[in-house]
Amino acid sequence: MRTSAMYRAQQALGARFRDDAGWKVADVYTSPDDEVARARAGVGLSDLSACGKLGVQGEAIEALVTKLTGRPAPEVGAASRERVNGAPLLIAHLAADELLVLTAPGDHEIVADLVAKTADTLGCVHVTDLSAAFAVVDLVGSRVGALLERLVPIDLSALPALGLVQAELARVHAVILRADHPRLPAYRVLVPREYGDFVWRTLMDAGHDLGLTPVGAAAHARLGAEA
Repeated sequence: MRTSAMYRAQQALGARFRDDAGWKVADVYTSPDDEVARARAGVGLSDLSACGKLGVQGEAIEALVTKLTGRPAPEVGAASRERVNGAPLLIAHLAADELLVLTAPGDHEIVADLVAKTADTLGCVHVTDLSAAFAVVDLVGSRVGALLERLVPIDLSALPALGLVQAELARVHAVILRADHPRLPAYRVLVPREYGDFVWRTLMDAGHDLGLTPVGAAAHARLGAEA
């Protein structure tokens, strides 16, 4: 079984784990009802490192997205939610010749195979499995903006829905994506795996007085269903 960089920190917090596509995922800390309520009132911190992650680079990435989804690629500095063969994707356009594709853990192998086969038909496109390269967290809640103000040296408040930036979080290079829920602000943050535990502990410490609480997969799914 694979574990995220935050596994030991989550064990210390009393997480109960479940298996998800070969990963041990923190499912519940206290109870889903309690975690959802605390996230709404303060900040919820969830570990999404088990998601599939594909890096796509090359001159034909826009043609790749169109061929896969039937729609144009998002603008540089933005992301879009798509479905490919029924699998939900988040496609983040990091640079003119670079995409990051995120999938649910169980969809990763199917999507990776489809993206690779499509890339083979387009020439100058290269696909890399980055699933072990990044730690991923979601931050959601009414006070998430106040938390990020403490740790990110740029103003994220003007970032539009599904907008993204590459910036430092606690002096660690991060991809930060705005992924608001209908009534709550939310951000997805990707950092190099080797900094995952440090970033998790830093967020826990910095958000203590803001009501930050770890949120397991069960509560995160419930919050996501609202979105």
